[in-house]
Amino acid sequence: MSMEKYVFSFSTKMVVTVSIGAALYGVTSLVGIPIGPNTQIRPSIAILTLFSVYFGPVVGFLVGFIGHILTDMLAGWGMWLHWELVSGIFGFAAGLVFLFPGFNIKCGLYNKFHIIFLALMGVVGFLLGYALSGITDIILMGEPPSKVFFQVTVIFATNSFVFLFFSIPIVISFLFANRKNSSLEVEK
Repeated sequence: MSMEKYVFSFSTKMVVTVSIGAALYGVTSLVGIPIGPNTQIRPSIAILTLFSVYFGPVVGFLVGFIGHILTDMLAGWGMWLHWELVSGIFGFAAGLVFLFPGFNIKCGLYNKFHIIFLALMGVVGFLLGYALSGITDIILMGEPPSKVFFQVTVIFATNSFVFLFFSIPIVISFLFANRKNSSLEVEK
């Protein structure tokens, strides 16, 4: 098995992976706990995180972006590309850990830096995505800044919480489980 990581290979495998990931993320994102105006806590962030760390930033972006479009269409909300980009930006940011040497979730290979980097990049991905969406709502949609600031702050905080305290432990459990099933070791 080759350990090379192909990020930009648009193969049949990648198209199938993105299709499955987007469908899973899109459908499970319909389940959430309402916490504010147009804002929900969504455990589906764990699915997007797993696809991002397993397959890299390009797959993470596409799964998040397409999956979020699917969610909005299934829920009857229409397309809001600037909000749907948030999931893509988060998926891309979380998937950046895939590029690091010594990180391979399929083989259970990682170190503490990888987990810290994943946590940091996931939160940064949400911050950038929600800031872009909020600014777009204010400038293009004419939404009141105070409403948008409240909405963006609440959704950023709750999604970051779900990511840090739900998704990352799931990634770590996959790493542990895959390490037990692998005869590979991290070179020091």
